[in-house]
Amino acid sequence: MAILAELQPVMHDFLQRGLVISPWLAGVNENRRFDEEVFFLIDKAAQEYTETAWTEELQSRVFQDLPAMPRLPRTAFYEICASTAVWLAHGEMGQTDATVELAARAIATVQQFCRDYDLGTLVQLYGLSTQYENHQAVAYYGQMPERIFALGHWHRPWVDYSLSDELAFGILVGNYLVREVDGQSMVTLSAKGMKTFRETEQFLTETGYLAHRVRQLHLSRFSLLPNFEELATAILPDWIPQRREFCVWTGVEPGMKVLELGCGDGLFTFESGLADRVGPSGRLVATDPANEMLAKAMAKGQKRAADWVEFVRSPAERLPFPDGAFDAVVGVSFLHFTDLPRALAEMRRVVKPGGIAATFYPLPMSLSAPFIQEWFAPLLKLAAQDRRERPDDFLITAAEMAQAWKQADFGHMQFRSVTSRTLYWDPEMLNQLFLAVGWGQEELARIPWKAREDVLAQVADRGVDVCRRYPKEERIVGFPMQMLKATPV
Repeated sequence: MAILAELQPVMHDFLQRGLVISPWLAGVNENRRFDEEVFFLIDKAAQEYTETAWTEELQSRVFQDLPAMPRLPRTAFYEICASTAVWLAHGEMGQTDATVELAARAIATVQQFCRDYDLGTLVQLYGLSTQYENHQAVAYYGQMPERIFALGHWHRPWVDYSLSDELAFGILVGNYLVREVDGQSMVTLSAKGMKTFRETEQFLTETGYLAHRVRQLHLSRFSLLPNFEELATAILPDWIPQRREFCVWTGVEPGMKVLELGCGDGLFTFESGLADRVGPSGRLVATDPANEMLAKAMAKGQKRAADWVEFVRSPAERLPFPDGAFDAVVGVSFLHFTDLPRALAEMRRVVKPGGIAATFYPLPMSLSAPFIQEWFAPLLKLAAQDRRERPDDFLITAAEMAQAWKQADFGHMQFRSVTSRTLYWDPEMLNQLFLAVGWGQEELARIPWKAREDVLAQVADRGVDVCRRYPKEERIVGFPMQMLKATPV
């Protein structure tokens, strides 16, 4: 389709600006997405902007000779602003609620996009995304009750309006068929609809939209996990001792100027000994992209009166420091959350020649244990349907990590492999941790909302059953970890 080719660079730019279409981030299991002040701010902006920016010319371009959907421009503007505000809260600030300030940022970004392109282009991108959600659901289930489709209960439960006009439009263009089955109206995809679905999916894949959405869901879930430290230390008893070993192994010495990336809530900074190793004669700058995580780490620093430790909110891909500013750059279990080449380039840039660059990271775990196969069978089945041997876990293999560091020009590297015990003892805690760190997120993001919730419920139930039937000593599995250190020249 010619229009898809024209929109490819536009979608790239849309994503680069930090704009979000997917409302999955908004926490649809909650009774509300925002407080009333935020809702009214976004709703008013959507109404006022679309009343002036949506013209007959744009309507003719977007819908051509087809009947227009009058609500679509305002809905598109509102949903993109709302989803972007939620993403800023979850992914950037690490907080639960979108504030008025974040909503204002989102609105300004959407308005700027519309000024650079136009509102019609925004509507087209939104339409492609929602068309994908609709078609994906019908394709997945084979057929959907017409009433369920219109309510969006199985695939877009965050909407508070009827999808009847989208169904009617899809029928008109030949994408949907409605048939009577056992006295009930059922929606199916026509051959044309299936072709449209595949073309849209290809477009969203090639532009990076689907991968971007998975990463957003991943970071959002992780940032909002309130008890990550508690879960990690309970499930991974070697978590802190091995990080202490890594801290010594890096070669960081008292008096150095050190940068820690992805400090999270300060587990490596304080409990694992990095701040003590740098000491008052040195300086430690700890960074993380999430404000809420930094707040927890800062509270620990204040309690310890560690005034040589400074906290800076920053993603690893965009560090606000000059070249060669640090004697050492270190971080634990953070690179798989990043755009790896960009993060490594920044690490290489800010560490001085002859300094230390080091990381400690998890490797993909074995799934061969029979109880794991039983517990996570629904996720394994989804992976097999996507022709994958295992669900996506965002983890990086040892070979891939070594190659990435080599390409980033780190020179000679040293490695040390260790195994961390994983205790599959508490199913609720395990499910929270594994989903928070992103296991299976790609598979889950490629199925409709209801199907996703059903799979998670099945995994939870299976975990309880497995823990009942298998003795504790059989539910201890080694998790491979690796330390990597380089001295850039």
